[in-house]
Amino acid sequence: MKKCVENAYPNEACGILFGEIAQIQIENMEDEFAYYYKANEFSCINSDQKSTVSFLIENIEKLNQVIREKIEVLRINEEIRLISIFHSHPSGNYPSMTDINNMRFLNTFSDVEHKFVSKAFKNLIWLIMDGTNFDISGFICLNSKIYQIEVKVNK
Repeated sequence: MKKCVENAYPNEACGILFGEIAQIQIENMEDEFAYYYKANEFSCINSDQKSTVSFLIENIEKLNQVIREKIEVLRINEEIRLISIFHSHPSGNYPSMTDINNMRFLNTFSDVEHKFVSKAFKNLIWLIMDGTNFDISGFICLNSKIYQIEVKVNK
């Protein structure tokens, strides 16, 4: 991800992460669960818009193809899916209003023509990396509310 950001800087970089989601019941709490997203693979994607304030992937068919191909390759022994949208900001790692609006839109996106892609975007983690110091933050949209989540990066 760092290399993706360095190559795009000072513009925003973008990519997608694939992995697994585990649901674990919280001890001594009957109806409470924690969710762990574990990324196994990252794909840097060239933004169709070179900008310091936004990224854009306009070709939904190409994105659909990248997602399908990655999942087919990675799903040999595991249940792999798209788990995160990644992008950078030239400075800072918190969502802009555009990011927040896109998070809400993609979380409720429904398009009969692109069912695979629309289903894939539900409950994704949005990772944002600061382009100057490479600090990373994570966010998720649940019921139209944005929550910051803990992100751990293993080297």
